[in-house]
Amino acid sequence: MILSLLRYNIETNLVGLILNLHPKYRLRMVDQSKKILLAAMLCAGLLAYSPAQAQTQDQNKPQKTTWTLQECVEYGLQNNLLLKQSGLNRELAFINAKQARNNVLPSVNASTSYSFNSGLNNDPTTGVLVNSNTRTNNIQLNANVPIFNGFQLHNSIKQTYLNYQASLSDLEKTQNDVLLNIVSQYLEIILSDELLEAAKLQLASSKDQAARTQKLFQAGSVAENNVFEINSQIATDEVSIINAQNRRDIAAVNLMQLLDLQNLPDFKVVKPDIKDPDEDVIAFDADNVFDVAQQRMPEIKAADLRAKSALVGIRVSQGALMPQLSLGANFNTAHFNLLTDRVVDPGPEVTTIQTIGYVDGGEKYPVKTAITRRQPVTEDYTYFTQLQDNRGIGVFLNLSIPVFNGFSARNGVLRSKINHKNAVLNTEITRNQLRQTIQQSYADAVAAQKRFSAMKKQLESFQLTFRNAEIRFNNGVLNSTDYNVARNNFTRAQLDLIQAKYEYTFRLKVLDFYQGKKITF
Repeated sequence: MILSLLRYNIETNLVGLILNLHPKYRLRMVDQSKKILLAAMLCAGLLAYSPAQAQTQDQNKPQKTTWTLQECVEYGLQNNLLLKQSGLNRELAFINAKQARNNVLPSVNASTSYSFNSGLNNDPTTGVLVNSNTRTNNIQLNANVPIFNGFQLHNSIKQTYLNYQASLSDLEKTQNDVLLNIVSQYLEIILSDELLEAAKLQLASSKDQAARTQKLFQAGSVAENNVFEINSQIATDEVSIINAQNRRDIAAVNLMQLLDLQNLPDFKVVKPDIKDPDEDVIAFDADNVFDVAQQRMPEIKAADLRAKSALVGIRVSQGALMPQLSLGANFNTAHFNLLTDRVVDPGPEVTTIQTIGYVDGGEKYPVKTAITRRQPVTEDYTYFTQLQDNRGIGVFLNLSIPVFNGFSARNGVLRSKINHKNAVLNTEITRNQLRQTIQQSYADAVAAQKRFSAMKKQLESFQLTFRNAEIRFNNGVLNSTDYNVARNNFTRAQLDLIQAKYEYTFRLKVLDFYQGKKITF
């Protein structure tokens, strides 16, 4: 489409140019225009091809589809949206701490105003009311520096710095949460893959059994009802495959969302070598894990820092009850349009004789006197000259003593004390939540270990029972109902064993994480 539009514009412009030429030049110009058009189309084609080729290369750029746990963790910690948001919160806390330090610096502000008045106004040159149009331009520069404000600035610096340290711990806490969620979904994908493979094996076994049952039925060894039941079992196995596949797809989507990945339909993970749980007692208990975790977990550090920040916040609010002292200075100047001239030199003295009266009221005998005046030298009173001459500078001390303000300052102190109590309670709540999480993970790990050990023995028993039932069913000695019961028991035991294995693995890795150990397989 781009090429078509470009060609249309070139042809239109060339046709207009040819028609405006003298007739004897038209034929020659037509031949030249063909060459120009061909060259222009070639250039346009190259320009149009380059972006298209780049876009095609971007679309066809191979994307990684198979991920290891380490790659997922590294990529997630760099691209997870919650982590990016937590990073922005940290930056805001840093700016707040920086601003608290900058508040001790002087504040300097400049302002200017321009006014126009028509009618009766004061003449700035004489102070007399005159009826005229006046224009005034005022310029001000004010500076103020706090000297004493009840230590509010000092305590605010400490409080915002503590809040910044807490934001760093919040970022670390978010990183830990993302890490554990990645490990959880990673193991969920592996678990779903194993469940899916088990379901596929069961379906293949059911289909083989259906083929044997069909032959037995044709030979008259079993009833037709056995064929119906084994076909029903095939349908059940197909549903199990669909459920396992859906579970796997959901886990993959959850992991890709944690990594902020899109458009990866063939997303896969590398299956690590996960050992079966042993029967040995776990070498640590929940209390030992908690003792280590509360010393290093960032959520505990963040809660403690916010409790300290709330304590400093009480001192900040108490500063509002104390006098406030500040030092200020100002500079101002102005320009008036009525001040058009100024005296630059008083000028020479000039003496003149003037008649001041007459003797006897007539004009025959005048009374004269000598009057001496100066003739000043003036010049135009320019804008910048006025600004320089009208300068004014002032320095002042401002003392503010709180007397009564509707108890707002005292209520602020009470609110700060309540916030501190709430922050202290939050530290205890955070510790209790960490303790409960560790205790729950430890209990789940021990339970999964015991369940795996018991289910392993149960699986062996159900496997022998199923093999015996399969032999008897193929020989026509056992009915299809009893056969399906033995088969389903064996299948359920397989799935429970797989789930117990991964439940134990994840809970044990969580406990290792709380002890400061790196999560590896």
